[in-house]
Amino acid sequence: MDEQVTRSVDLDAPVDDVWQAVADPAERVQWLDDEDARARHVRVEEAAPGERLVWTWWRPGDEADASTVSVVLAPLDDGRTRLVVTERLAPLAASASVRGGIRHERTPVALSAARARTRALWAARLVGLEAHVCVGATARVPVA
Repeated sequence: MDEQVTRSVDLDAPVDDVWQAVADPAERVQWLDDEDARARHVRVEEAAPGERLVWTWWRPGDEADASTVSVVLAPLDDGRTRLVVTERLAPLAASASVRGGIRHERTPVALSAARARTRALWAARLVGLEAHVCVGATARVPVA
């Protein structure tokens, strides 16, 4: 089973500014700063400047649970930018992963919970991105 989470936001900033915040690792850590994101290794798979960035990320020692993130930018007529992020979660076929010495089964229920958690994380991350790009400061949004 192939699972993914998609979120989008329209930002009051031109594509070039949003691209800088997404593509530059030093800027990306300013808004992609929750505990889950900070714990992950990132490998950039594709970069089309001003248009699309794709990376694979995983927690050290838990490569079976790697997911792929696609960030697509589109200029809007009014000078703003639409950003669409899609995270493709590890497939159910990766039957289990080990995190913290505990085996985590990839059951449909566990995958549903992972999808809900990922949706909440990206909602908070996009608020942080919007604050970083549009206001020039990062905002932390608590995620339960």
